[in-house]
Amino acid sequence: MYFINLQKFAEEGESVEQNQNEITKEEKNEEVKESKAKYTDEDLDRIINKKFEKWQRGKDKEVDEAKKLAQMNEREKAEYERDKLKKELEEYKNKEKLSQMKKTAREILEKKSINISDNLLSMFVSTDAEGTKKAVEDFSKMFTSTVEEEVTKRLKGNTPKAGSVPGITKEDIFKIKDRNLRQKKIRENINLFEKER
Repeated sequence: MYFINLQKFAEEGESVEQNQNEITKEEKNEEVKESKAKYTDEDLDRIINKKFEKWQRGKDKEVDEAKKLAQMNEREKAEYERDKLKKELEEYKNKEKLSQMKKTAREILEKKSINISDNLLSMFVSTDAEGTKKAVEDFSKMFTSTVEEEVTKRLKGNTPKAGSVPGITKEDIFKIKDRNLRQKKIRENINLFEKER
């Protein structure tokens, strides 16, 4: 930063020294502001502790499972692994079923020209086909009725009067001397100039 000495007739020794002190103070303040980190030490400690706790829970789970397996005989281990695999298989089947239901629900809504986000769609979808279909149909009916109500609500009001201003005639329009205004009135009252069929 540059400072201009506005006190031209002040004592030179004091003002120059004072300006230099102000400059160094401001430079130090700017350096302190720049050196401030995005995160404080407490923030970093909290973040690291959360990550460590999550990692520790995962490790504890693995250790518990290893202890269970160590205490089991061969037959129990095989049953345990089989049950674990069955559970995983069921989870994957449910995920696949939900994915197919989402796809079907999206197709139903697209046929009705309704496009919604995946998050909203997932609220209607379940592993039950009939339940999903009913939920999607109900949503579709509600959505279209709400849109129709809002459109009719917004379209209500005073309808504009078609054409002419009451009491104006062709002759009145031709008497207007300003060309632009006359053309505007002709456009507004075009029904006066249309040929009768």
